[in-house]
Amino acid sequence: MKMIAFKYFANNDVRKVEVEIPKPGPKELLVKILATGICGTDLHIYTHGDWIGKAPIPKVTMGHEFVGEVVEIGSEVEFKQRYPQVSREIRVGSRVCAEPHIPCRKCYWCLRGQENICSDIGHLGVSSDGSFAEYMVIPADRCSLVPDSISNLEAVGVEPLACAVRAVHRSKMTIGDFVVVIGAGPMGQHVARVAALSGASSVIVSEPNAKRRKIAKDNGIDRVLDPTAEDLEAVVMELTNGIGADITFEVAGLSETIEQAIAVTRPGGAVVQVGVPTGKVTIDIRKLIISELEIIGEHATQWDFGTAIDLIKNKKVDVTSLVTHVMPLEKALEGMHLAMGGGESFKIVLTNGEGH
Repeated sequence: MKMIAFKYFANNDVRKVEVEIPKPGPKELLVKILATGICGTDLHIYTHGDWIGKAPIPKVTMGHEFVGEVVEIGSEVEFKQRYPQVSREIRVGSRVCAEPHIPCRKCYWCLRGQENICSDIGHLGVSSDGSFAEYMVIPADRCSLVPDSISNLEAVGVEPLACAVRAVHRSKMTIGDFVVVIGAGPMGQHVARVAALSGASSVIVSEPNAKRRKIAKDNGIDRVLDPTAEDLEAVVMELTNGIGADITFEVAGLSETIEQAIAVTRPGGAVVQVGVPTGKVTIDIRKLIISELEIIGEHATQWDFGTAIDLIKNKKVDVTSLVTHVMPLEKALEGMHLAMGGGESFKIVLTNGEGH
């Protein structure tokens, strides 16, 4: 049987094609995609053909943020209890989401439990076919059961929210910390909300886009400012009596905003680098040295899906508040162009069927 899929052929060349429905291997699931989100990473791959320095394999199906219905379970699949918050009881008909990076489980880092920085890491939509299709196969051990109380639209937000949870974990944030988030795209919005839930005394979001500022305000962020109209460093210093932020999350990935993150962070504080630049960045590292600042990298997730699912299930984070457009899967190309255009679009979700 045939299905439609959206495959990367070259930079700025993604095509809608008709292919055979894949067959699951012994340790894989065949999943019918119910909904899938368009991520900034997808757009970067579309235009630059790159994911953390790795090129997509030829004609790979794009996409990695998804919820799907299990259609077939491989003959050697054995489900283990991965998270205390999520049942392991995955059956045919269950809905699942998945951690999209695929570790080798053999390298130095995997053997030390750091699978998200595996030296031979794979990724859905890069090294294996992803979720911009009617069906996909995925290693069963990357999947988590989606509770019945979570809608398809909410379930699409599990993976990006889990990345934000990872960022806050990496920051070693403590109750009472003063937090700044630079950049309020979908990831910045999630980081700000998770930081607030983790006990930050105050969360300041800096974002030039008016629509994104409104979403952050509507989601209860303490202070949201336009850096083109206000001096972020002056505001932070005033609010902290000249001390600076304990932790700054840089989620824009630009040289100027990375410099800004360093400037607003107090001596002995930390900058968590979440935004991924499209090329090299230039920064003045003198403050890092003199003030003993830490720059902490964050990549993907590391056993954070349980927390993300729990936050959504218990209505602590409204991931649907970021969704501006819901479109049928067959309009994936239109959706990617809409997302790249900015404007009124923010988070775009593609659906394969009627239910959201």
